[in-house]
Amino acid sequence: MRKIILFIHSTFNGVVTGDPDKDKTNFMVWITDASIETGSEYLLKTMNTVDTILLGRATYEDLSRKWPSMNDSQLGKKVNNAHKLVVTGDKPLDELRWGEFADPKRLTGSNIEEQIKDLKNGDGGDIIIFGSPTLVRSLTDANLIDEYQIQIHPVVVNIGEYLFNDIKDRKDFQLVKVSALEDGSILVVYKPAK
Repeated sequence: MRKIILFIHSTFNGVVTGDPDKDKTNFMVWITDASIETGSEYLLKTMNTVDTILLGRATYEDLSRKWPSMNDSQLGKKVNNAHKLVVTGDKPLDELRWGEFADPKRLTGSNIEEQIKDLKNGDGGDIIIFGSPTLVRSLTDANLIDEYQIQIHPVVVNIGEYLFNDIKDRKDFQLVKVSALEDGSILVVYKPAK
């Protein structure tokens, strides 16, 4: 079975977005260049088992403007050449370009959770989610995420969305790994408790 892995940046107090009144997808307002480099090195290792990226619509639109031009790095090549799945409404796919790379597949309708279960049971490598906190919350509620990789940065901010706002029920996790990174952030890996 394929795993769904979340990789996300978080502040020390759990904020995972930028200012919702400006550009919610821009968490770069509270992260350092050193943290991006360190997180990218870790993410590259995670991408070794991944062949598909699952994104919410807003995160997809943000990343599709940035990543296609970063094809000169190993991480850029892996991200750009991975299959993309976008959970979205009715906006046509021709408006969802990823530069010169393969167009994404859209997941839409009232049975998103069933579609994602089918993906997990299908053939292929692991599936990764970058950011996409709204999607993460719904998949957490549905118990569909197998691993949570959270890079926690040594900063506290007073604006933005928290990762687990409005989770319906209590969720318990088991610690898999904690790594202190060179930039002063920590990487925690959790999996859902049985």
